[in-house]
Amino acid sequence: MEIADIMGEVVGKEDPKELITSKGKETKRLAILVEDLDNYRIGCVLFGDMVDQILPYLDDGRVEPLIVVLQFFRPSRWNEKTSVQSHFDISKLRINPDLEEVRDFRDRRLAAIPSNLVRISQVNTNNSHSGADELKRGDVTVNTIEEALNSTQEGPLWIAGTIVAINSGKDDWFYKSCRKCPKKVETPIGNRYECGKCGHTHGSASLRFKVEVMAYDGTGSITLLLWDRETVQLCGRQAEQIKDEEELYAEGYPAALESLLERKLLFKVNVKSSNIKLYDQVYTVMKVCEDDTIFEMHLPNKTFSTVTDTGCSNSVDLSAAMVDINNLSDSQYSVDVVEDSVTSLKCKTPAKTATMVLKQQIPINIENEEELGFSTNKLTRNRGKRQKMQLHDSNE
Repeated sequence: MEIADIMGEVVGKEDPKELITSKGKETKRLAILVEDLDNYRIGCVLFGDMVDQILPYLDDGRVEPLIVVLQFFRPSRWNEKTSVQSHFDISKLRINPDLEEVRDFRDRRLAAIPSNLVRISQVNTNNSHSGADELKRGDVTVNTIEEALNSTQEGPLWIAGTIVAINSGKDDWFYKSCRKCPKKVETPIGNRYECGKCGHTHGSASLRFKVEVMAYDGTGSITLLLWDRETVQLCGRQAEQIKDEEELYAEGYPAALESLLERKLLFKVNVKSSNIKLYDQVYTVMKVCEDDTIFEMHLPNKTFSTVTDTGCSNSVDLSAAMVDINNLSDSQYSVDVVEDSVTSLKCKTPAKTATMVLKQQIPINIENEEELGFSTNKLTRNRGKRQKMQLHDSNE
């Protein structure tokens, strides 16, 4: 039997699960994600007493590295991915052992990632494969944003685009949720929150991301809703971690979310009936892929075709009515356009349309971020065909 020894930092965890073996014995299962000094990650599955052994160390707000040494673990390979799992009583788990190699490993990890960052993220291993894995299979078609907006078929599809705006303010980039599932929790009962979905109660609610952004690809722009998993993947931080930061961007959202801007990404979005009928203009993101090589490989031929040689585009499809920025007297529209934002649209990346904020809000009812049926919409749009917002140079 092939066995492996691994040392690494725990950077991800899923919720533990109770199982019954083929012999009728009750046991527990917990999947964690371990990363080495080369930032290589491998999934590790723990069974039985090892789950109880490590659970006290998996705090949501942990800022110190959790170093584990896994001995005599059994490798397995599925769907072209390698993982390891504990094997009966043979495998051993050592947590933060006082060894010179572990101390050196810990110091090097701290040098690479400051200790004020949350170290362990919640992961969902029920997701059979990541966005990158799905795209690498080669049977995925990536659409332009224009094609996605005009799609009349419900279901998931992939698009490529650059995040050019964050349509979130001071208090609407997050929501309070159950600590065991993504279900939104409202007013506490007494001094505890009770989840209406899984029944879990806790003295405090968890904070999860709910960030609305705009993506652009040269054929048009689209409003996307990033839930917690995808936002954590992109910004590398937890919502609870940055909630209390005093530094806010001009539009009120945390400065930490600025890292989302100008990111060229592949998005798997869910096209719902409400999107097709035009009364819901926000598309829910199911997966993201941030791999530059995969992005270039899957870039649709039409994408960025309207961008000039200097990287500039003359128009941005806001799916609103035609507005001439040189004439802002139209009383039907109230658009706050800062001069440097217009300038940024003329340079290489149209990344600062974030200052164009249209504030009509439609309340969001968050049942479950995985159910993909709930969204917000801050963009005032007319029903009917999508039109373009033309940006004119100031010297025209």
